[in-house]
Amino acid sequence: MAKKEASPEEEAIAAAEEVPIEEPPKPKKIVYKKLKANLWRTRLHGEELGIYQALKYQAKTRYFAKDFDIEGIVEVDGEKKYVIAFNKDDWEESEDPADRRLILRLFTILEEKMGVGKGGTFKGGIEFSILHSLVQSAEIRYPAPVFFIQTPRTTSLPRIVRGHRYIGTRWTFPLLPEETDDQFQMVVAKGVIRPGNDFNILVGKKKVAHVDHQKITKDVEIEIYDEDYAKDKVFVESLLLFGCICFFMKDAYKIVKHFVKDMETTGTSDYPVPKSELTLFKNPRMMRR
Repeated sequence: MAKKEASPEEEAIAAAEEVPIEEPPKPKKIVYKKLKANLWRTRLHGEELGIYQALKYQAKTRYFAKDFDIEGIVEVDGEKKYVIAFNKDDWEESEDPADRRLILRLFTILEEKMGVGKGGTFKGGIEFSILHSLVQSAEIRYPAPVFFIQTPRTTSLPRIVRGHRYIGTRWTFPLLPEETDDQFQMVVAKGVIRPGNDFNILVGKKKVAHVDHQKITKDVEIEIYDEDYAKDKVFVESLLLFGCICFFMKDAYKIVKHFVKDMETTGTSDYPVPKSELTLFKNPRMMRR
């Protein structure tokens, strides 16, 4: 019996069934904003940002203190945007842990065209508080550094705080409402166990960013994966300052550990509290009276 020939429609269906169906390519993770902070490993950058340049920043803004050194640069989406300045001598050359202070601030890059200065604007900073760190350490029973965030737009002082976690590290900082319809949010930085400081940035259970600190090159690379947060100036500034803290986390932990070691037994620390630390406990409502 002769075999019945297949119709053109049947041949097309058979051919389609024989061709393996390819899965559509998985979309790559979208990065809406990239930030990179770098600290120089030596002082050999005088030709670009030396003492003379620091004096020009002091003349532009009162936020650039006399004891500040320009020690780094910040890139936003591949473009150099800010310089990193902090009180390097107070932080690195003080042998007594009680004398160590850290105040770090970001400034827009100062440019001069036809004798007119452009830039040099304060964009935010952080301050390490040993006293608040002792309070946090007593709360979680673990040396826990605390940093205060300073922003040019507000008088609030939100804190970046190390919290408790059984494995790895955990830091948090708040996003305070600025507009009437804004909601309060907490940002959690969960450390990933690997060399350097590596953090997944979460809001609730959603991963919105990643912070990768390379100790050898002294780079901190930040990627933001959520479009709304990439446009949120408060979030971007706070996350950038958190990235800058990565350069100082290890030393800050050692300082807090030094002063907290006897507190669990005695409830007392031998830290000689300076006036500048007590100021962070002042009640602003009482100060206005």
